[in-house]
Amino acid sequence: MNNQKGFTLIEMLVVIIIISFLIGIVLTGTLGFQASARDTRRTGDLRNAQNFLELYFTKCGRYPGDGSCGASAPGWSALSGIMGTAGVTNQFPSGILGRDYFYGVNGDGLSYTLGVELERDNNVLKSDIDDPNSNGVNCADTPNFVYCISSS
Repeated sequence: MNNQKGFTLIEMLVVIIIISFLIGIVLTGTLGFQASARDTRRTGDLRNAQNFLELYFTKCGRYPGDGSCGASAPGWSALSGIMGTAGVTNQFPSGILGRDYFYGVNGDGLSYTLGVELERDNNVLKSDIDDPNSNGVNCADTPNFVYCISSS
């Protein structure tokens, strides 16, 4: 009589398949939460930038990009330097994980639009801006999901 104790190869394979299936479900569920968290951070970056732009407006009487108060070039990448030059902040939000941030200002420097490209379609974060090209920023939801906020 052979009384060997242990698991057979079939039993081990079944356990491995079940564990793999459960890990796949968990990872699939958490990836969506991570993208949502990054999108939330991006919209928070826009709100922080909006606060800094209002400080700039208070100091200079116009938003950056019209040539006054040391600011000559609109665009998100130019904003960080402009804010530091004007003495507003040196901690301007920067883009995260390859998504683009946008900034546009009208000709008289009295209104602006900030935008960010989101990872996921989110009905809660639909832009409330009617103009799909507000101050030179493409706020349309196609081809990417773009969330915009504006001063006016």
